[in-house]
Amino acid sequence: MRLRPNSLAFTILLGALTALPPLSIDMGLPAFPKIGASLSASAASVGLTLSLFMAGFATAQLIFGPLSDRYGRKRVLIMGCGLFTLASAACAAAPSINALITWRFIEGAGAGAGMVLTLAIVRDLFEGSLARAQLSYVNLVMNVAPMIAPTIGARILAIANWRAIYGTLAVGGFVLALSITLGLGESLARRDVDALKPRRLIRNYARILSNKICLGYALVNAMSFGCMFTYIAGSPLVMLNVLGLSTTIYGWLFASTAFGIMIGSFLNGRLSVRGVSASRLLSVGLAIATTSSIALVLVSISGAAQLITLMPLLILNTFSRGLIGPNAIQGAIQPMPEIAGVASATVGFMQMLSGALASALIAFLYDGRSAIAMSSVMALFAIASLAAYAGLARPAAAKL
Repeated sequence: MRLRPNSLAFTILLGALTALPPLSIDMGLPAFPKIGASLSASAASVGLTLSLFMAGFATAQLIFGPLSDRYGRKRVLIMGCGLFTLASAACAAAPSINALITWRFIEGAGAGAGMVLTLAIVRDLFEGSLARAQLSYVNLVMNVAPMIAPTIGARILAIANWRAIYGTLAVGGFVLALSITLGLGESLARRDVDALKPRRLIRNYARILSNKICLGYALVNAMSFGCMFTYIAGSPLVMLNVLGLSTTIYGWLFASTAFGIMIGSFLNGRLSVRGVSASRLLSVGLAIATTSSIALVLVSISGAAQLITLMPLLILNTFSRGLIGPNAIQGAIQPMPEIAGVASATVGFMQMLSGALASALIAFLYDGRSAIAMSSVMALFAIASLAAYAGLARPAAAKL
């Protein structure tokens, strides 16, 4: 029953693993008011369930990466999915807001295994353009999650209470654990028995951070993700509060930008297997991201920020993420095959750190009446991503 690495089912399984975080986040968003009422909790306390999930997701990657270099990808993946399943079930039964917050942190930690080990598995099994194509198709599957998750959460709430959402996530985690057990082979050819020794662990992370190619591409990916996450964090404020759109219309608009990432990922995968270089695809993606984000700033400052002026630029910007992400990630983990777990963990942690910074900047700068904060922070991250590529990643790669 083992899935072949070049099969559609294999790609869907890896995509489903990376979809756990957006599903876990977006499915629960419609239930926040009901969670607060049910557990007699403030809106701020309910919001901590999201913050702690993200914290668990980010930090656990630094642990699961080295664990997978020591014990293999499959065993650690099953452990992560089991942890996610247990924590989701505990969230469904949480008697208080403090218990829910605690279990959401653990749930985020379990979800972190899927993200970091998917990158490591792709590095184990694929090289060059095939790796970039595989990451593109995994990214395509993953981006279905934010399109459908809010709708799934709302439908569950229509027939049951908020606890059923976490029960559904628990079932999903169990199905994934079973699928990995039955269908996934071990991709790691040689285990590093010293991977968890403190000195070795510190030395491995230092190798990644001191390698200009790995660090450069990891920064390109992280800053690009920060640009996209700025849109994710800022779009409800702009679309609902500034433009006064309904939540239904906002949901459709959000889905259209997620679809933009999917198109970018699909195009990147097709062009990669046809021999288009990563540097060309990255250059085009970064140019689109920078140009579209600067255009958003100009539109916002000029007072012309309307749905008809913002949406084409936002779709174009998120489309560019489908070109940037797979190529930057592959560039970061390619040079270190013997410690791919550590490399993947570094990429994932830096990405989430950038997302956290983006959401903090939006919260601090949002003025309540314009799109200037969202567009300016998007431009800041897009320019930083371009600078990391032009100033660090590309010159380092050219010396090889």
